[in-house]
Amino acid sequence: MHVIPDADRLAGRPRERTTSGGPVVPGPALRALDVIVLGYLAAAALIVAAGHDRVAGWGLYLIGYAATAAAIAGLLAAYRRRPHDRVLTALRLTYPLVCAPLLYTMTGGMVLSLHGRYLDDAMNRFETALWGGHPADRVGTFASRPLTELFYACYVSYYLYIVVPPVLLLARRRLDDLARLVTTVSAAVYTCYLGFVLLPVRGPVHSLAGRLDPPVLQGYVLAPAQQFLMAHADPVGTCFPSAHVAGAWAVCLAVRRIQGRAAFRWLLLPTVGLTVSVVYTRYHYTADAAAGLAVAIAADQLVKRLLPGPIRRPGIHSGRVLDSAGQIN
Repeated sequence: MHVIPDADRLAGRPRERTTSGGPVVPGPALRALDVIVLGYLAAAALIVAAGHDRVAGWGLYLIGYAATAAAIAGLLAAYRRRPHDRVLTALRLTYPLVCAPLLYTMTGGMVLSLHGRYLDDAMNRFETALWGGHPADRVGTFASRPLTELFYACYVSYYLYIVVPPVLLLARRRLDDLARLVTTVSAAVYTCYLGFVLLPVRGPVHSLAGRLDPPVLQGYVLAPAQQFLMAHADPVGTCFPSAHVAGAWAVCLAVRRIQGRAAFRWLLLPTVGLTVSVVYTRYHYTADAAAGLAVAIAADQLVKRLLPGPIRRPGIHSGRVLDSAGQIN
């Protein structure tokens, strides 16, 4: 079977080797995606330890980060022993996305560890000066229930970005393409998590509460469902940069590299819609959205250097695949 050279070979890393009747020797023990996640855990632990007087239950955070790192180490060790196990292979390549929601919820308790307060006042002054009026105030002048439901659909579509492309790549057994996608998204999302600490803001829906008209945007199904989720499960102060925007654009840019420009064009309009939606819903400032896009572009360029490879032509894919026996080809 002819396969385009994979990312490991292009990056100068050893490929798996099969000996007659013997086990397969897996590639490098650590991939770029591992370094990103473990690096984030180390950085988050240092931030919490340094600002522990501003983090309630800071010891539990350190235990949580250490436990997560230990679980990752256990997964990598298990994969090294059984590199042909499909479940372990899937977990080994996608665990950064699995861990992301848990680690996101933990950011809410540490966002004030550096500044000790939210910086929405400064952000609101910046937005007003930049646009000649606050964008969140202007939303109410043209908001409608159908438009609100549409933009909430765009906002909720983020979860599809994080789930559908990895599942499709796993189903097609395109492991190196999956690794590129997960590495790009991880670089973007975990960078945002650190950004929350550098510039902790609550977003217009909180900082401008009481002056927004209408006070709550009315939709049909998705709008109230997402509003309930945000009110009960979203950590406060996790707006800058927008992880929604960064994650969605990271997927879009990664798909462009692994699937080609045609697939990128299909994702472009929904991704633009999602970017606008974070401002329309008043969860984010325009600066949050711009910063999220910048983070995604930076992540794409970083992964381009770490895992070099050409942008794929339609119908051509890269990387290793698993055959019916679970062997990596």
